Amino acid sequence: MSYPLPSQFPPPPFPPPQRSGPSASTRTLGVLFLAVLVCGYAAAVFLTRHIWEDREATRMTYSTATSDGAPPSPDDLENAREVVEKRLHEVRLSGSEVAVDGDTVVVTIPSRNPAAMRDITMPGRLTVRPVIHAMAAKSGSSSQTPSTPVPRKAKPDQAQRISDEKELRQSVNPSIQILALQYQATRCDDDDVMAGNDDPNLPLVTCSTDGQTVYLLGKSVMTGAEITEADSEYNDDAGQYAIDLALTGAGTKTWADFTSANVGNQTAFTLDSRVVSAPQIREAITGGRVQITGNFTADSARELAGVLGSGSLPFSLSLESTADTMLPATVIAKLARAVVIMVGIGVVAITVVGVVYLARRR
Repeated sequence: MSYPLPSQFPPPPFPPPQRSGPSASTRTLGVLFLAVLVCGYAAAVFLTRHIWEDREATRMTYSTATSDGAPPSPDDLENAREVVEKRLHEVRLSGSEVAVDGDTVVVTIPSRNPAAMRDITMPGRLTVRPVIHAMAAKSGSSSQTPSTPVPRKAKPDQAQRISDEKELRQSVNPSIQILALQYQATRCDDDDVMAGNDDPNLPLVTCSTDGQTVYLLGKSVMTGAEITEADSEYNDDAGQYAIDLALTGAGTKTWADFTSANVGNQTAFTLDSRVVSAPQIREAITGGRVQITGNFTADSARELAGVLGSGSLPFSLSLESTADTMLPATVIAKLARAVVIMVGIGVVAITVVGVVYLARRR
């Protein structure tokens, strides 16, 4: 038997497939993809470059001043730290640090603007008092911008000065009250040494925050301890910003009873011994909410709401020193760094594999 030679076999109907590299258009698209990937990552790194830097900050040290001149207790110092921390959160100064160092409170904020702390460290003591008498001030402060007084740096005789002010301005003697009204009317422009240190169980002679009016007020009927929540909002009816307060159950009853018995009378809301607002009670208020109106801007209303909602400080804080410093990155910034690094590793891996593939398939 004879077999045909290989050359005698008929050729296959189709030629065997040949391996070939990617087309020119495919290579172009691959190179373009890698270029966009690398450039996009580089742009992302540039736009998030701030996460690699420590933040500029200001460290402020505050001395403490109690009304009786005694050193503050550890519990009061811890309470003050928590109150300041809450207030910083309310005004969105995130990443701030508050610490107690001996008898001082040290606050570090991510800002080079110490003025941001002006309202944060006010005592924040709110009282509601009936108005007994009101008269125009003689200090000519009506041309000044309304502001909330901030206690100055404590002096060695601070406790004695506070005691002297109380003896004059919180007397129950009508003759002394008249003298206190006349005297206080001449110094409404001055910082109030008694800010946040008045006794709520005694009458009070004080000025309005805008310095235009001096008041004789009765003893407090309610304090900031009855506040559970404070928010700021724009009051369309009044055409101005206002502070909206929610009261505790006990505060709701007290306020309802008081407003029911004093319809038509004027009532003062005092903050740190000064009158913020003194509206006339038009009807009994039984819903457990109180609104304070005044010469507020959107920012000042929000800041004041944050102060009232966080509670009052147990003593006055007086700025002792400031220093520029740096704050370490926040937890969010550290997580962002990790994400950027992981994505970078992925981009490098994809780029290397893509380049090798295109190079070997030419």
